Amino acid sequence: MNKKSMPANQELKRYKIEKDSELFKYLIEFFSSKKKPLLKSIMGGGQIRINGDVITQFNHPLKKGDTMEINWSKPSKKVKLQKLNIIYEDQDLIVIEKEAGLLSVASLKEKKKNAVQILKEHVEAVDPNSRVYIIHRLEREASGILLFAKSKKVQELLQNSWEDYVIDRKYVAVVEGKVKQANGTLKNYLRSNKNNRVFVVDTPNNATEAISHFHVLKQSNAYSMLEFRLNTGFKNQIRVQMAHFGHPVTGDKKYTAKKNPLGRVALHANLIELKHPITGEHLKFELVPPSNFRNLVAKA
Repeated sequence: MNKKSMPANQELKRYKIEKDSELFKYLIEFFSSKKKPLLKSIMGGGQIRINGDVITQFNHPLKKGDTMEINWSKPSKKVKLQKLNIIYEDQDLIVIEKEAGLLSVASLKEKKKNAVQILKEHVEAVDPNSRVYIIHRLEREASGILLFAKSKKVQELLQNSWEDYVIDRKYVAVVEGKVKQANGTLKNYLRSNKNNRVFVVDTPNNATEAISHFHVLKQSNAYSMLEFRLNTGFKNQIRVQMAHFGHPVTGDKKYTAKKNPLGRVALHANLIELKHPITGEHLKFELVPPSNFRNLVAKA
C-alpha cells in the first residue's frame, strides 16, 4: 500500500521468511492465531509487502530470507461496487478488478454505467471535486485488472510514457483445443474495419504488427489455459490471433469460438506491475485466474 494512504495508527511489522512457501500458506502457518478472513482481507487490501513490493497474489512464491512487511492495522473493507472491485486506491491511482460485460468508458450506443462512471460516483461521495480518468482500456468481454488516474497529470504521465512506468502485464485465456507447443510467439498484421471487427492481413499496408507471447499453464482434453505477454496492444489482439492460430478463446463467437461453457469470453487480465508515476513506488497486482477458468481445464 502506498505509504501516504496507510492509516495513521498503522501497526507495521517486519518479518524474515524462514522457508520457501506460498504467501497465503505461509501466513496461515506462521500466524495461526489470526483468522483466515482477516489474513485474506489484509492481502486484498494491499497491506503486505514482499521485499518492498505490494503483493496481493495468494500463491506468490516466497523464498527463505525474503523480507515481509505487514500492516496489521484493521484493514478497510474491500470496496465492492457494481460489476467491479477496487483492489487498490491512493491519492493518485485506482486499481480495479473489472467484471466481464462492463465497459471501461462510455459508448454512444451503451446506456448502462461504465467503469469510469461507477468510480466517479465513488470518489465524488468523498470529495465532490474529485475526478477519474481512464489510463488504458480492457475489452468489454474481458475481466481483470484495470488502472485509472485521479488527475489529468497522472493520466498523461502514464499514457504518454507507458513503457517507462509499466514493467509487466499478463493475461490469461482459456482457448479451445489442445495447444501442442508449450510456448510460442504470435506475429500478425492486424487491421480493423468500419464495423469494429479486427482481422489478420498478409501485408503491413494500412495494418499494425501485433506480437503476443504465450505459454501453456494447463490443459484438458478440450481446452488449454494460456498466459500471455504482449509486445503490442491492438484491440482484440489475443482473441484475433488465437482464432487465426486455430485455437479461439472459448466463448468468443465474434472470433470463431464454437463453445461458450462459461457464458462469457474466457479472457482475464491477471497481472500488472508498475512504477508509481508520482511516488516512484514499485506496485504489483496479480489475480489468480478465475476459478471457472481453472475448473474448465481441470475436466478431462
